[in-house]
Amino acid sequence: MKNILCLLLPLLLLACSAPQTQTQPLTPLPKMVNLSDAQLKIAIQNYIRAYDAPPNSAYDFVRVDLNKNGKRDALVLFKLPHSYWCGWDGCGLVVFQARGNGFTPLSTIKGVRGPVYVSQAKHKGWRDIIVRISGASVRDKNVILAFDGRSYPDSPALSETLNAPVTKIGAQKFFQ
Repeated sequence: MKNILCLLLPLLLLACSAPQTQTQPLTPLPKMVNLSDAQLKIAIQNYIRAYDAPPNSAYDFVRVDLNKNGKRDALVLFKLPHSYWCGWDGCGLVVFQARGNGFTPLSTIKGVRGPVYVSQAKHKGWRDIIVRISGASVRDKNVILAFDGRSYPDSPALSETLNAPVTKIGAQKFFQ
């Protein structure tokens, strides 16, 4: 057995050191800068501290590229403590922009309930966010939160009504 290994080892080394030829170059993957969820959680905690919110605040988040720059931004829906983050019309949704090595709060939207949709339609380079509003003085409807060049509107109640069914516009659904 030992003699067979002694004979095969030089052949194996010779085969491994032979020049490799490649017929086609590899196609590079699209560049996607993917900041981690841990970096997002740090930004959320900084946001909570900056607004002197309860440190045990509970929230859900999703990551989606809102401005098609290859970086996944974040939608953060705060839910507890309910008396701090929420009202009769819903809870606070914060849009965090992925930039550099972290996240920056871009917009704070009040009165949001799930589900939240992200449309393929854009305003000023950012994808529209669609939310459902309802209440005693407002009829139930889906509205379009359109980016104005600086932020998304802070109140959905004054936003444009979506006249098509959400299922027909090819939007991603979050916070069900």
